[in-house]
Amino acid sequence: MTLNEEGYTILASRALKKKVACLTLDVEQDYGTLLEEPSYDGIEHIPDLVKFFKGRDIPLTCFVQGSLLETHPTQIKQLGAMDVEFELHSFSHLGAKDADAKFEIESGKRAYRNFFGREPMGYRCPDGVINQEGYQILAANGFKFDSSIFPSLRPGAFSNLRTPVKPYLLSNTKIIEFPISVHSSIIRIPIALSYIKLLGKLPFCFLKSVALPELIVFDFHLHDLFQLDSAKNIPLEKHSFIYRWIYKRIYQGGGSGLRILDEFITMLEKRGYTFLKLVDVYETLSEEACE
Repeated sequence: MTLNEEGYTILASRALKKKVACLTLDVEQDYGTLLEEPSYDGIEHIPDLVKFFKGRDIPLTCFVQGSLLETHPTQIKQLGAMDVEFELHSFSHLGAKDADAKFEIESGKRAYRNFFGREPMGYRCPDGVINQEGYQILAANGFKFDSSIFPSLRPGAFSNLRTPVKPYLLSNTKIIEFPISVHSSIIRIPIALSYIKLLGKLPFCFLKSVALPELIVFDFHLHDLFQLDSAKNIPLEKHSFIYRWIYKRIYQGGGSGLRILDEFITMLEKRGYTFLKLVDVYETLSEEACE
């Protein structure tokens, strides 16, 4: 995605008047776009997730793949036992090269409305990839905010090293983008569970000792939290050596994700963060954007 300086307005997180963390979960098919045939082992762990978050008594924002509202309604309803915000995560979770943005957004919105009886406000694209056409389609369908962008580099997927690291208002669509947080505008390592699992103890040592963003948008998936049988079906042979190593370390390294999430939450609590839903942050920052 390319933005010029006239295309957006950066919103000051200080309007929140406190340090805020938003935990955002992508509720989707196993391993996103990595499997050749969709698998849904992860959503069978939703009761374990609910138990964890109810014990922690903190809110969660869920970006739900729209097709799951039709095929797995019982499991999605289980998430309602928590303090949870539901937003949309496309309809079929195809990769950017295969997806029809208009179909994904409009079909997902229809499934969301049929399930919840209301319109979604927020959106997240699969694989962190959205373009100006996507934003225009979101605006035309009444969406208020998006949280797709990783302001970092993923070879073969995106290069967003010049993208803002703070929330920003897109001038032509009035959509507010909430990027997945990175450590800083210089150290653009995403603050996301998959990256913490990949890098091991290093991220925790770093996160505990350096200044962090006033607003943290943290991203994770069920397949980051739990060891799934479907991990063995990831076609590793199609990928380079470095990607095979990355996928094995993140997804086939045991079921440590929930423990890591617990440690991450504890670290943020000790550093004085308040946990909010993303829609609550949107309400505050949109007021600033209108001033």
